[in-house]
Amino acid sequence: MFALRLRKVLCTQRRDLVGAWSEDNFGNDDAGDWVFELEKSKGLDVLMNPINRVLSEEAYLESPDCAEALAAAEVIAASVSGDTSFIPKELGVWLEKKQGVLFGKRPQIDATHAMKALAAVKKILAGSELQELWEEGGENGTWRAVQNKLISRLENA
Repeated sequence: MFALRLRKVLCTQRRDLVGAWSEDNFGNDDAGDWVFELEKSKGLDVLMNPINRVLSEEAYLESPDCAEALAAAEVIAASVSGDTSFIPKELGVWLEKKQGVLFGKRPQIDATHAMKALAAVKKILAGSELQELWEEGGENGTWRAVQNKLISRLENA
């Protein structure tokens, strides 16, 4: 029932269809589209762009940007912790083999990236369209629990 209400809110606001939505940070169309883009990428630009957009935004944080940033934060947390159980299998492969080659060497995801991701997640939780949608839908507690686990993984990086 919640998914239907949230889908209705999103469709009304965005004027398009949302095909998937769940508490999981990869369980929505915006994150799914971003995953496809990341799989084809080289270097870390596609990974860091959503994080940087959220951190640099001084106005209202839109839901699509937040969804992409949370997915990116999950990938960063998986990379620095070595635990890929929270990300789709294809991104685990990307981290292991296809992280991209830039100037003959693989780019490294490190604690600096994790701290930026952590700041972005906290900013999203402090106030964003995505946070408001979960709150309005009545399932904010479950979604926040997912984000709190992500924060913990990033803090331990």
